[in-house]
Amino acid sequence: MSIIKKLFGRGDEPADDPPSMPWDQRPSIYDHIRAHVDEAKPGLTDGGDTLPDEARIASGSRIRWAAGAMDGVMGHHMGQGDNDELVRKAVDLILAYCQSPTAKTKGSLYQHVIEGNTLPLIDPIIEKLIETEGLNHDRLYELARSFVTEAPDREPVKFGIAILGLYQNPDNAVLFQNLGRHEEFTLFAAVALARNSDYPEQALWSLAKNVNGWGRIHIVERLSDTENPEIKNWLLREGYKNWVMYEYLAYTCATAGCLLAALSEDAVDRELLTSSGELLAALISGGPAQDINDYEDGALATELFLGHLESAAETLGDFIHVQAIRGYLVDEKADWEERSQRGWTEERRAESLAACDRILNLPEWPDKARVGLGGDDEMDFHRANQVAEALGLDTWDTHWHRLQEKPLDSGRWYQVMARCKEDRLADVIAFAEQNIDLEKIATGPADEMGLGPGWEHHQCLDYVLQELRKFPGQGSRLIQSGLRSPVVRNRNMAVAALAAWEQEHWDDALRSALETAAKIEPVVDVRKRMENVSKGVPLGD
Repeated sequence: MSIIKKLFGRGDEPADDPPSMPWDQRPSIYDHIRAHVDEAKPGLTDGGDTLPDEARIASGSRIRWAAGAMDGVMGHHMGQGDNDELVRKAVDLILAYCQSPTAKTKGSLYQHVIEGNTLPLIDPIIEKLIETEGLNHDRLYELARSFVTEAPDREPVKFGIAILGLYQNPDNAVLFQNLGRHEEFTLFAAVALARNSDYPEQALWSLAKNVNGWGRIHIVERLSDTENPEIKNWLLREGYKNWVMYEYLAYTCATAGCLLAALSEDAVDRELLTSSGELLAALISGGPAQDINDYEDGALATELFLGHLESAAETLGDFIHVQAIRGYLVDEKADWEERSQRGWTEERRAESLAACDRILNLPEWPDKARVGLGGDDEMDFHRANQVAEALGLDTWDTHWHRLQEKPLDSGRWYQVMARCKEDRLADVIAFAEQNIDLEKIATGPADEMGLGPGWEHHQCLDYVLQELRKFPGQGSRLIQSGLRSPVVRNRNMAVAALAAWEQEHWDDALRSALETAAKIEPVVDVRKRMENVSKGVPLGD
């Protein structure tokens, strides 16, 4: 039996069969994910995150989205838009398959799905299918399961999960749990699990512990009404942690996990102190979701947290969290009259501020910061650097040494250039010219973003150019290379540095390089900036 007959089954219409289908060319996403599941470990094993359609996706876009990121951003920050025609066509193609389940009708639907984005379409599609009288549900179920288990492309898999989830078949729960381990499918798997599990909260919680990006965000938001004490405790200690932004989940976990009640206990363990600090700091940071000003219990929870921490502060994280709270308390631009309606009375504010100062003025912090700066763990180093900065410690030697260890780490260039003074600049420029491949960079202008692997030299140059504006006449060769870079950001940084200098600091080579760059610049806005700077017009004008 041919692969097409095996996959599409019905009928005997060779003239209508497509000559080749995606299943003939690439392995299925489901088989790929299932091969990378280790039940004893969260997530997927090495290589599992790279899906079989990765090369096709990468070839069609200059922007690479992290797994689940496009659907996450669309779901949180964008409207649904006008998709009526796409929805109508999808429903028509589904009905055509259900009436005549051939390779041709299935292939037409597959092509329609693969060309779009499932998230904004699937709810209205499902609504119309539910309203359709006489729909052949056996064939629709078969279609959905085939897309889920056999498709080598991500959008048909999502499409299939969403429809398969309608049928409330507990036997599909394991399938959804496996697919949901990949962040690209977690949102769809979570919705399907909630419909297909006898104990939906437990099923969602189980999946949440197997993801730590957009997938966790989607699931935790769906656990916000839980009354399960174990899940509440997990929300406070682990649930908010994700690699996108803690701020997405801080409010949900603080409220659903009952942070105030946990901090009202006489004794709070070390783990909960740390997680409480992270939650409060994320709420204060604010951003994409509800924040400290939306949190009705925020003032009392903060007061209780500081009360516990006064006798238990010991980690650099504690210092950072208290510093964030202090920054919130001393913000004179805030509407404290409005904040007082949520418990931030003048008395509580003053007492909390005093508690912050007592904690931040503990004598052991400088030594703890120095120990952290000397360690190998990058996260510990980041925290130590934050504390050292707050304490006013001189960290130049540390950052200079770390850059010499890894001269193509752009983050280390940022740290060095941010601290660079005039007396150190000559050494830094010499090191940049020796370690950043300027010939590799100066290949001519293009419209490149310069992100990801292969662009390390361009990324390092960015941070050098960004700070050269403070040093008129220094780093001419670096600026000239930036003007000839294919990365738009490099060229903009080079122009910004020149704009910050008086033209008397330009040498002939720089002036010539800018004039030449303006003549061949392919990006209109960048070319205009180059021309204006050549004429002495400030960038802001």
